Amino acid sequence: MNKAIKVKRPVTIKTVVTTDFKKQAVEELSKELQLLDSQIMQLELQNKQIVDQSQSFTGALGEDNAKQIQQAIIEISQKLDQLATLKLELQTQKDSINHLALNNIIVTGSLENYVELKIGENLYEKFKEAEILIKDGIIQEITM
Repeated sequence: MNKAIKVKRPVTIKTVVTTDFKKQAVEELSKELQLLDSQIMQLELQNKQIVDQSQSFTGALGEDNAKQIQQAIIEISQKLDQLATLKLELQTQKDSINHLALNNIIVTGSLENYVELKIGENLYEKFKEAEILIKDGIIQEITM
């Protein structure tokens, strides 16, 4: 009986830089930045409401409620810090897109695919770098 097993392996997605790619990437990052701005505004509003409510109840709040409010404010602040960091990273990516030279090849992501392993096969050969090269959304080359 011939034994075989299917296992996952990584596949690198590489993209040829074109003007269309740059335009699309900037648009996608702009949308993500707008979404982040919206989330940041919602959290800031939520934070302000909690602070305003806690100030209006000063003295009337029990110690447990005061601790819960303080914990909520801390959690919102941490989330705001995370979103601000993410926003800065996305803005940096967006700014760097303009500096990419046309026809350069860059890594834009990764996928996984299954490969079948059989007794007697070279494991290293099966797991060598698999790549998909894309230009303007069209697959140009697949390396296995």
